Amino acid sequence: MCASRIKLDGRSAVYHCISRSVAAEHLFDDVAKEILSGMLWKMTGFCGMEVITYCMMANHFHVLIRVPEPPELTDVNS
Repeated sequence: MCASRIKLDGRSAVYHCISRSVAAEHLFDDVAKEILSGMLWKMTGFCGMEVITYCMMANHFHVLIRVPEPPELTDVNS
């Protein structure tokens, strides 16, 4: 589930994303939070996004992510 403003083509946007466990089950202990945090940083780096901040609890987490403006693509080779 991700709730925020609508991303407009060609503009940077910030998204507040949240994910919760089913039936409020406590799935994230300290080890799981560390693993999830590492995965978050790797994925956002790979995708070219910026983690502004995040918060992980036992049954859900919040992430504030900035999606940058896309680079201009041309047919010219550098």
